[in-house]
Amino acid sequence: MISIIEIITSILSILILIIALLENIIHLGIIIEFFYLTKQYNLCTIIRDMLKFVIKCIFRRGGRNIENIRINAEIEKLYFCLNMDKKIVGIKFLFSEEDFNSFNVEPAKNKLSYCMMVKIASSGKCVKARAEHFKCNSSARALGIKKTDSYIQSGREYYSYGLYNSLGTAKNVHDKVTYINDHIYGVILQPLEKFEVEPDVVIMISNPYNIMRVSQGYSYTYGMAKNIRFAGNQGVCSELTARPYENNDINVSLLCANTRFSCKWRDSEMGVGMPYKIFLNVLEGILKTLNPTEPDNKKEEIIKRTRERGVEINIIKGQNYYDSSIGVAKLDE
Repeated sequence: MISIIEIITSILSILILIIALLENIIHLGIIIEFFYLTKQYNLCTIIRDMLKFVIKCIFRRGGRNIENIRINAEIEKLYFCLNMDKKIVGIKFLFSEEDFNSFNVEPAKNKLSYCMMVKIASSGKCVKARAEHFKCNSSARALGIKKTDSYIQSGREYYSYGLYNSLGTAKNVHDKVTYINDHIYGVILQPLEKFEVEPDVVIMISNPYNIMRVSQGYSYTYGMAKNIRFAGNQGVCSELTARPYENNDINVSLLCANTRFSCKWRDSEMGVGMPYKIFLNVLEGILKTLNPTEPDNKKEEIIKRTRERGVEINIIKGQNYYDSSIGVAKLDE
């Protein structure tokens, strides 16, 4: 049954849509396509999201385009499927002061390490930073924001950490750690769904099970990952950001001691980074491989979460490639 509140909300939404159409704030094609793309939602959710969308358009005189809406609907499904407790983070590289100022986000008020910026963005907030905001010089160099020097390139800094048994090994590791070759003026980091332009890199910090699902989503389209490399050093800035950007491919990181200490990531967490364009296909792959990979108990949890928000995902219980419906064999005592 539809409640009185839902009826009133529907009427108000229709009135706002009519006004928006008459004022040329949005056009009829967007409304029709919006309802088509959000057909997985129930009526109440459609009304709620459409109302939010039109209000944004009124205040911005434009708002997000229909492709943003479609992608964000898919991202919402991903959150439900993986039951993530952190936001997926998007990173946009800014190549000039003009680019930096064009984003309507306040610059960081304090100096921060880059991995802390990722942590803040994963909590739902936005961060905009340039050289003066970087507390960690290693991350600023990895991202092309600050220049490197002979002391760094020789491996002497890495060797001074006590992580390698010789200067040669330290230099070898440094030579293989990815740095962005371009000069980057600044960066903006925020939850992926808040971007109105395409970010450059996407980072997910989660548990090994979810990273496994990401790898399955990747291999659904791209097959075996060929460029994964990590050393437990510069885990977020290089392994999850610079390397995916420079190689235009996915990378996995077990993070590093520094970021685990400063950001207090859980021992059970790790990371995966990839270019945004690849993320879109990985997102599709994760949803496509849900039925073949997830056991029935996890499917039940996903169904419960999606029903609470009125989102529909095609989930078939008793169907996966390893027959989870027959149960798990008991080990001999």
